[in-house]
Amino acid sequence: MLLPSGALGKGADQGFFSSSVHYISTIPASHERKFQSTFKEISKMTPLPPLTVEVTRGPAVESSHLVHAVVMDGNGKIKAAYGNAKRLTYPRSSLKPLQAIALVESGAADAFKFSDAEVALACASHSGEEIHTTAVAALLKRIDCTENDLECGAHPPIAAPCAPSAVLCNNCSGKHTGMLTLGRFLKIPVKDYTNPTHGIQQKILGAISEMCGNNITPAICGVDGCSAPNPGMPLEDLARGLARLMNPSSFSDARQKACRRIVRAMSENPDYVAGTGRIDTVLMRAAGGKIMSKGGAEAVNIAVIPEKDTVVALKAEDGNHRASQAALAGLLKMHDLTTPDVLEAVQPVAFPVLKNLRNIEVGVVRMGKTP
Repeated sequence: MLLPSGALGKGADQGFFSSSVHYISTIPASHERKFQSTFKEISKMTPLPPLTVEVTRGPAVESSHLVHAVVMDGNGKIKAAYGNAKRLTYPRSSLKPLQAIALVESGAADAFKFSDAEVALACASHSGEEIHTTAVAALLKRIDCTENDLECGAHPPIAAPCAPSAVLCNNCSGKHTGMLTLGRFLKIPVKDYTNPTHGIQQKILGAISEMCGNNITPAICGVDGCSAPNPGMPLEDLARGLARLMNPSSFSDARQKACRRIVRAMSENPDYVAGTGRIDTVLMRAAGGKIMSKGGAEAVNIAVIPEKDTVVALKAEDGNHRASQAALAGLLKMHDLTTPDVLEAVQPVAFPVLKNLRNIEVGVVRMGKTP
């Protein structure tokens, strides 16, 4: 894997988006050759059709959704690919575990005494419940920042959509507080920290580039809803980044410790990652620390299951979350990645019974015919 020489913390004029970029390899050649060899084999595979999620009304299918998905092992070998594994995908908030690597690997999280729950919050799309806003406010105070320093914008809490908008209620405020923490640790100005050429983003994008094996360029780097950079990449590259997050043995000791801490922090602190009744929290709580799950806008979902040496990355073609949530649960069942008890716990969220305004059952969300 190659990445720009400015990716690990150089100034704005020497990083990813400079006019002349020089590349260096930061992964041992033997490990990189292994991954590249694996992906050459994968390119010869015949992909399966996309997964289908159906929405019924009465006896008929009223709507259906197509879902692209990659199931991969910890060595980067694709176990199954549904639809287009190379589909250009913006990971959106499912990228947060990879975005948090720089925070932990640099020593910033330890320097500011982040608990595992606070590391999970830095990877969260939280619901704006009191547990979340109180924790974000405490972190901001600890790093000598205020909510005025956050560049994520304000929206009503997911848990109470009719409540007033607030910056602390922004589901990405934990991630942004982590970014500010990194800036404080590096002793660099934090103003305009969401600019992709800022030193904070250079560190973050550098780690993502190493993990996913792609070179991030302005042509594919979008702006997320919270204003942070969000690089587009093939869906299989997102899966590769997750495989390396789960099995970081090709990296430095510091990177390995960071990856393992992020997976542990998220899987063991599900209430901080999402919120009451949301699929990531429900799934991880039921799994008892054995699954790391993270959703993103426009129906992207990822899961890391270390016990099964497997990761999942998926994207619903039409951006509908009812499709991506169902497909995630469907893949966990199809590939025997969790227990019946966990699947039962997530059933009401992933495959809800649809009711009308008089509480009459009118249909269901379900997986379509398995490819």
